[in-house]
Amino acid sequence: MPVIKSAKKKLRADVRKKIANLKVKIQMKSALKKFATSPAREALSQAYSALDTAAKKAIIPKGRANRKKARLAALLSKSSKSKSTPTKTISPKKKRSTKISSQTR
Repeated sequence: MPVIKSAKKKLRADVRKKIANLKVKIQMKSALKKFATSPAREALSQAYSALDTAAKKAIIPKGRANRKKARLAALLSKSSKSKSTPTKTISPKKKRSTKISSQTR
């Protein structure tokens, strides 16, 4: 435990900040889980908002927020494409013959 008065004050402030940061982090995680269970435009906008808030308050780095937003958008477009158009089945590639010729030097 801190002995100096300013250190005690800093400890109290840190506890308050930790609680506030935890609320934002929980809100962000729940928005991401909601989007993961059912990808939709509304859930995407809520996830974007939660990520932007967390990045603005320096709870997560800005780059991480941007990366997550890009991946969420890609997931949404992928899921909407798979629902709207039937996917084409791709046949597996033929294996190349790996026979070694008998004429080696």
